[in-house]
Amino acid sequence: MDPLVMLGRLVLAATCSGLIGYERETARKSAGLRTHTLVGVGAAIFSLASIISFDGPDEARIAAQIVTGVGFLGAGAIFRQGALVSGLTTAAGLWVAASIGMAAGSGSYWLASLGTVVTLGTLYGLSEVDRSIARRKVKVKSRLEVHIGETNKLESLLKFIRRIDPDAEQVDFKRRGEGEAILVVACADEKKRMLSELLASHRSVTRVSELEPRHWPQEKPRISRG
Repeated sequence: MDPLVMLGRLVLAATCSGLIGYERETARKSAGLRTHTLVGVGAAIFSLASIISFDGPDEARIAAQIVTGVGFLGAGAIFRQGALVSGLTTAAGLWVAASIGMAAGSGSYWLASLGTVVTLGTLYGLSEVDRSIARRKVKVKSRLEVHIGETNKLESLLKFIRRIDPDAEQVDFKRRGEGEAILVVACADEKKRMLSELLASHRSVTRVSELEPRHWPQEKPRISRG
């Protein structure tokens, strides 16, 4: 194969995968411009090596291993902290960069170019749609400041609160003197009044006051697509 043809394929792979990496870099993700470019170029080199060195069915074996290898690489970009999972979009970007590199390395120039256009359109175009959907999932939760006179009753008090509003969340807790504390609870706005009145009558509560409401997600976030 002509060295200039090989160089052209590698440059195309580097350019296309680098454009994807640039989007990830500007989004401040763990795998950015250099990582995506190297993945694309590496996939192109493997594809070229398989074309030059092997014939027949053996030619496809290296390409199949690229898919597996990039899968392990992408897994390293995924992080989990409790219920929150992040890095899925970056891992998918590495996977796509490898496929574009394979297309460029095998001489499918149009496939590599169109794949890059579609990928960038997805990353840039759907990001605003993603944010719009996320905003719709947000609702206002009321916050109640509960003054407790007996901190040893805290566990039973929390159970009492969750019987009234199962979605209630403990936002803050501060001890104030011996046996006294302030508990801040976020609750559904429609249950605010009932919860406030019932807490005021609880024997371990000395005072209940309402704080300014805040915006909270309707469901606890489980996946961060970035």
